Amino acid sequence: MRRGITLETTKFNHHEVEGHWRQKWVDDNVCAAEDNSTKPKKFILAEFPYPSGTGLHMGHFMRYTLPEIYSRKLRMSGYNVMFPLGWDAFGLPAENYAVKTGVHPAETTEKAISNFRHSLEHAGFGIDWNRIVNTTDPSYYRWTQWIFLKFWEAGLAEIKEQPVWWCEELKTVLANEEVLEDEQGNKISERGEHPVEKRDLRQWVLKITAYADKLLEGLNEIDFPEYVRAAQSNWIGKSFGARISFPVVAKDAELAFDVFTTRPDTIFGVTFMVLAPEHPLIEKLADSIGNMDAVEAYRQRAQNMSDRDRQAAKEKTGVRLEGVTAAHPLDPSIKDIPIFIADYVLMDYGTGAIMAVPGHDERDYQFAQKYELPVIQTVWKNSLSDADSDATELPISLDSGFVRITKAMQSLGFDAKLEEVSCADMKEAVTVTLEKQGAGKKEVTYRLRDWLFSRQRYWGEPIPLVHKEDGSVEAIVKTDDPDVTKKLPLELPAVPDFTPSSDGASPLSKNHDWVKTVDRDGKPALRETNTMPNWAGSCWYYLRYIDPHNDACIADPKLMKYWLPVDRYFGGSEHTTLHLLYSRFWHRFLFDQGVVPTPEPYAWRMNGGILLGEDGVKQSKSRGNVVDLNQMLDQFGADALRMYICFLGPYDATMAWNAGGLKACRKVVESIFALQDKVSTAAEDEDLTKAFHRMLKRVTSMVDNLKMNTAVSEFMIFVNVAKKKEVINVETWHLFLKSLAPFCVFVAEELWQKSNGFTDWEKEQSVHLQPWPEFDEALAADESIVLGVQVNGKVRDQLEISGNPSEDEVRAAVLELNGVRRNLEGKELKKFIYIPGKIISLV
Repeated sequence: MRRGITLETTKFNHHEVEGHWRQKWVDDNVCAAEDNSTKPKKFILAEFPYPSGTGLHMGHFMRYTLPEIYSRKLRMSGYNVMFPLGWDAFGLPAENYAVKTGVHPAETTEKAISNFRHSLEHAGFGIDWNRIVNTTDPSYYRWTQWIFLKFWEAGLAEIKEQPVWWCEELKTVLANEEVLEDEQGNKISERGEHPVEKRDLRQWVLKITAYADKLLEGLNEIDFPEYVRAAQSNWIGKSFGARISFPVVAKDAELAFDVFTTRPDTIFGVTFMVLAPEHPLIEKLADSIGNMDAVEAYRQRAQNMSDRDRQAAKEKTGVRLEGVTAAHPLDPSIKDIPIFIADYVLMDYGTGAIMAVPGHDERDYQFAQKYELPVIQTVWKNSLSDADSDATELPISLDSGFVRITKAMQSLGFDAKLEEVSCADMKEAVTVTLEKQGAGKKEVTYRLRDWLFSRQRYWGEPIPLVHKEDGSVEAIVKTDDPDVTKKLPLELPAVPDFTPSSDGASPLSKNHDWVKTVDRDGKPALRETNTMPNWAGSCWYYLRYIDPHNDACIADPKLMKYWLPVDRYFGGSEHTTLHLLYSRFWHRFLFDQGVVPTPEPYAWRMNGGILLGEDGVKQSKSRGNVVDLNQMLDQFGADALRMYICFLGPYDATMAWNAGGLKACRKVVESIFALQDKVSTAAEDEDLTKAFHRMLKRVTSMVDNLKMNTAVSEFMIFVNVAKKKEVINVETWHLFLKSLAPFCVFVAEELWQKSNGFTDWEKEQSVHLQPWPEFDEALAADESIVLGVQVNGKVRDQLEISGNPSEDEVRAAVLELNGVRRNLEGKELKKFIYIPGKIISLV
C-alpha cells in the first residue's frame, strides 16, 4: 500500500517527523511477528503495565526502551522477533479510583488504556499491535478462569479458614507476598502502603507449596540473576532436618508439642523451650500454668508487634510458663526443661516452637543470659586430636564439626569406646533413634505458604465456582467439556454499587440476582462472590501473546512449541517473589497438565533499575520531582529521549534524571539530521570510513550485550567525526542509518526514505525492516591503545581509545565505565585529567 511521504525541510522538527511516520508504522504493524516463519525466533518480553489514568510514565519508558531497541536489532539481524505489550488492567488502583470518583472502573480503565497507547505510539515503540492483550477482556479472562478450574480439578485450589492479612483501607485480604514492612517494621500493604492486621477468614488458596521443589529445581534451568534466584530460593525456604516431639510435664495434662530443627545433632544442648505467643498449646495448658495472667498480658503485647520487631536484634523478652516443663525425648532423666513464650519465635514459621540451644544459637544465647539459663556446648569446631580444640567462645554456630559423646548419648548406639562423632553422623543417629521411639522423624519444611488467592473486591476475575445446597462446591463447567467456551467466561456483572463492604464481604455479594444461580444439575446454588487477585491475569499473559485471538484454547500448541520459552524477560525487582514466582508456578502446573511444552516460561531475566528525580530521590508527586513523560516527548522528541534514557547508564542501575543530558542528546539528534546535507556519491575521507566501521563493530557488540549506554557514546563520537568532514558517502550513510534505526526510530526512517528517493510509503522499504549492517573487519581494526583509568591515584578500570577523540568524548566514555561509576558513587568529581596516549586520571 502506497502513501505519500517525506518532508522537504532539512531543519529538524520532531513534531513533523514523528507525526509523519507514527501512524504508518501502526497501520501497517511494521514490527509484527510472523507465526509461520522459517526464521529462528526471539520472544522478547517486558512486563506489561498497569494502565493508570495519567498514561505511561517515565519509569515505564525507561523499562521498555532497552528491550525495545534490542528487539529491533534482533529483527534486523534475521530473527523472527515478537515484542508484544498489553494491559494488566484488573486490580485495586482502578477500583479505588472508581470508588473515589464514582466512575465505574470499566470506564476509567478504558480511558487509561487509551492514554497508555497514545504514549506508546508517540514514544515510537516497535510493538506488535496485533497481539495486544487486556486482562479485563472477557475473551482473555475466560482462559484465566479455565486455568483456575484446572487447579480446582487437580486439587490445588481449596477454601481454608486461616489467619490472613486484612487491610481495612483496601477492604480486602492480601497474600503474604503483598505485605511489606515500613521503616518502623510495621506491616503495610504493597499497594498503597496501608496498615494491615491478621484476621481469621475463610479464603481461597492455591497450593503453591505443592510445587515448592519443582520451583526450586527450575531455578537451575534458567538464566536469572543470582540475586533473583537467591530471593526466590530463600522465599521458598527449603530446610532439611527433623521434627521432634517434646512431652509436656504438667498436672492433669498429657500433652506434647513438636519442634522442627535443622540441627538434631545439638539436641543434647537443649536447656529451655520457647513457644510463639500464639501457640495453641497455651490454651490447652491454661489450667496448669500458674502465671496465666502474665502470660496473657505478654501475648497481647506481642500481637501488636510486627514480625520484624519481634525478630530484631534487640533485648530478648519472654515469660516462663510456671507449673509446666518439657521432658527430653532422648534422656529420661531430664523432665524439667523450662518452657517460655517469647516474641522472637513466630507461629507461621516452622512449628511455632523451638528447642533452644544457647551454646550454638545467638538469639537463644541472649535469652539464656537474660534469664540465667544454662549454656551447654555440644559441638566443637575441631577434633579432640587438635591441640586447640577447646579454644572456643560461646555461642558458636557451626554447620559442621564434632560432637563429643556423653553418657546420655550412649543410647544412640555408638561404640562405647568412641569419644566423638561428626555432626553429620550425630544428626543421622539422633533422627534414627527418634523414629524408632516414635518421638520424631526426618522432615523437610518450607518457608513458602499457600497462595491466598481470593479478594473481597469487585474489579477482578469472578471465580467460576458455585456453592451447592449440601455445602459442597462445584465448578460451573469441567475444563474438558466440549462446551467449555460457551460456559466460560463467567462475566463480571456491571453492578451499580461496586464499593467494598465494611464486614469483609465482596461487593458482588450485594448483587443478589447474580449470586443466585443453579449448579450443573439445575439445583439452586450460590455463586462464589470473591474475585481473583490482580496477579491472576499476569500469571499467563505471555502465553496469550502467542495466539491472542484464539477462541478455542489458550494458544495453538504448535505456536507455543515454536515461541516458548520467552527468550528474554525484562521487568522489575519488586516482582521477584510476586509475579515472577507466581507465573513460574502456573507455568509449571500447566506443563504437568500437558497444556504448555516447556517446564519454565522464561529462559532469561533482567531487572530494570529505578529512575530517580533530578534531586536524586525517588520520584513522587508529593516531592514535586516527577518527570512528565508526555511533556518531555513534546518538548524534545522521542528520538532524543530514547537516546538519553539509554545514555543514562546500564539498564539495571539506579539513575537520577538530568535535564542537561536530555538537551545534549537533542543536539546530537539535530546534528544527525543536519548530516544529510553532507551525503554524496563522492568518495569520503578514509578516516570517516574507518571511524564508521569501528563504531559499527562496537555498537553491534554493545547492543547484543545490552550495553546501550556505551553504544550511544559510540554514536556521539562518530557524529562528531562526521560533522568535521565535507562529504559522507551515500553507502556509509545508509549503513549508518540502519545502525541508528533501533535508537532514533523516527529520524532514521525519515533520512532513510529521503536518501533512497522513496516517494511513496511501502512497508517493506522501512529502514526498520532492513538487514543489520555488517562491518568490515579490516576497516574496523584501527590502531588503538588501552589506558588505565585512575581514580584518586588507583587504577579502577581501563579504556580502549581509537582515533583522536576529544577530551569531552573521552570524559563521557570514562564516566560510563563500571569501575569508575562504582568509585565515584556519591562523590563529587573535582578534576579530570586526560593526556592523550599517556594518562586518564580523576580526582
